[in-house]
Parts: sequence; structure tokens; C-alpha cells
Amino acid sequence: MHPYSIFYPKKEQNGILFNSPHSGTYLPEEFLGQISIDPDFLHFSGDILVDRLIENIPLSGATGFICHYARAYVDTNRSPREIDPDMFHDQNKENNFERTGKVARGFGIISRKSYDGQAIYAGKLPASEINHRLSLVYHPVHEALKNLLEQLHQKHGFSLLLDCHSMPSYEFINHFTHSGQIQAKQPDLIIGTCFGDSCREDLSQHVADFFTNHGLKVTFNVPYAGGFNTGHYGTPQNDYHALQLEFNRALYMDEKTLTPHEGFPHLQALLTSLGENLNENLARFFTLKKHF
Repeated sequence: MHPYSIFYPKKEQNGILFNSPHSGTYLPEEFLGQISIDPDFLHFSGDILVDRLIENIPLSGATGFICHYARAYVDTNRSPREIDPDMFHDQNKENNFERTGKVARGFGIISRKSYDGQAIYAGKLPASEINHRLSLVYHPVHEALKNLLEQLHQKHGFSLLLDCHSMPSYEFINHFTHSGQIQAKQPDLIIGTCFGDSCREDLSQHVADFFTNHGLKVTFNVPYAGGFNTGHYGTPQNDYHALQLEFNRALYMDEKTLTPHEGFPHLQALLTSLGENLNENLARFFTLKKHF
């Protein structure tokens, strides 16, 4: 299985890249032999169906990028150092791993836990598994992303990465925690800008206004300010811009069965329309390069 696919527009390519890093469902056979959990359960940890939500964006001139491996196997929206050495036998203590809060909770590049806190593995993995998964999936994905964004920037004078994700609804969380305490109205979309560091403010506000004008409740940064992709590839001072779009799954799927419901076509069409809107309005934000 190739780690990713790139979908190019048939008409002239603009500087926009829609990425779905967590919608992959592929789990290698050797991985299935390592785990102590029902593999179907691991798909609740990913952003299943998001790849289908953005499948028509090439019609707008934007490019699509989709990762095929499941997030539970390799999470490409992490720093290459976000690895928990305690998961592995005979780990080299000199490795410069970064024990972030996400790693401590069990959600590094190689996840230790499922979304609801269950252990994925019964015991430790061989240390060789780290380089195997990084070489197989992580590094090829980021090499391709980096090259594609640089090509778009060179051609157009800017690039805009829209990193697309999904979040469980409060109702779904409440169903599994049985807390009965979630009362607030949940946003339909949380836009992550790394608190203003990954994208110019007028552009991120334009995206927010687009969705608000189409009836969605939109907030910024809390609790999803943007993952590794957003912070790493978003350097607006150099006209590399990045936004994380975190959609409420209740908008488009049955969260218990992970299947699309009647809201799916509307959100899919809305994302395609966002690509068209941005394509028509890019000149408001950038001095576009002209090609002859």
C-alpha cells in the first residue's frame, strides 16, 4: 500500500492544498498480529470519511492529499520526535524523543492507546518498529507534502494548506463516558491557526465567515489550535499559510457506525464550494504570480 495519494485538478492548479492526514483505514497484516484490540475499533480514532468529504475539491483548482494508513498505525500529524520509548524493547536511550503531552496520553506517532483509553498492544514492540514505520509512512508523506507546498509556493507566490480533521460530537463523548454533564452547544467547526501563528488573520477570518454564512457555528483554536502539520507548514511571514479545519462528525456521519448520513452530501458540497470561493478571492490576499 502506497502511503498517500495526490489528486491534481484538471483545470489550472491554484495554490491551495487540502490534506486529510487521519482518514486512512489501511492496517498492515503484521500490525494486526501485534495488537490486542479489535482492529475495527481503531477506526474511531481516525477521521474516517474526511477523504471523501474533500474528494471533489480538485474541481475548484485545489489539490488533494490523502494518507492511506490508519492513524493508529502511524500518525503523520505529529513531530518526528513524538515517540514514547517505553513502548519498545531495548530502546536506545540516546534517541532524541520528545515526550509531549500527547505522547504521555498515549497518542504519539505510534499510538499506545485507542481513542477511549484502551491499550492497543499487550506488550512492548521491537525497537526496529520505529524506523520501519517512519520509513514506510511518515517520512514519505512529509517529503511529498513539503515538496508539493514548495512547488505551489514557487508557482503562485504563496501556498495555503487546509488540514482537514473531525471531532466527536459531545453527544458521542457523553455516550461513552456516561458523565451526563455535557451541556454546552458544540461548534460545527473549530479552525486552528496556532493562535494566529500559522495563517494571516484576514485569510483565516475569510474561511470562518464562509462557513458561518452557510449556517455553521464556527470558533477558533479551543481546544484544537492545530497539530504538527499546521504549525510546521504554516509560516505566514513567508507566505506559507496553514489552517486546521476540525469538523463535528455529527454533521455528516452516524458516529456509532462510522457511516455517512443525510448531511454528508451537503458538507461535501460545502467544502468544494470553499475551494471555489478561495480560488475566486485569492487576489484579495496575495499578489498572484502571472504565468505566460
